[in-house]
Amino acid sequence: MNDVHDQFTAAAELAGSRVHRLPGWTEVAELALDLATDGHVVVGPTLAGTHKAFADALGNRVRVPVSGSPAEVADAPVGVMHCPLAVVETGSTLVSEHMLGDRLVSMLSRTLLQIVASSALVASLDDVGEWLSAQQGAGYWALVTGPSRTADIERSLTIGVQGPQENHVILLEGT
Repeated sequence: MNDVHDQFTAAAELAGSRVHRLPGWTEVAELALDLATDGHVVVGPTLAGTHKAFADALGNRVRVPVSGSPAEVADAPVGVMHCPLAVVETGSTLVSEHMLGDRLVSMLSRTLLQIVASSALVASLDDVGEWLSAQQGAGYWALVTGPSRTADIERSLTIGVQGPQENHVILLEGT
């Protein structure tokens, strides 16, 4: 495993994520629709604004939260968001949630798809810190490592109580 993509995949899968290497946005839309079965796909407003063709490819099954109400997203079968970076050493993704609708997608969808350019892998958490230091302005950033998990309930590990039950990281080749 000398390839950074393989190293990232190993770390992310160890944390409970599923990793997909896809060539483009069309394949991301196909995966999202497949995972949603007959349900809808919620796309964060930032992603929907920057990649309109992707949202259009989801057809009448796309939902974009605009009011900031949790009811727009709660228990959505699939949520999709863009992540500016992924960390090889931990298998984590860095989510940028400057808009409430983006935050709702990342926290309230049952299955979360996080799209990261395959060229946006950084080696370590130190690299994330350096990248964040270079960003202009404040914002809400979070590192996500696998699906939500807690052991607060009688010290028994439970998946998906406080967030998505499944986490898929898409390493997008054609960005």
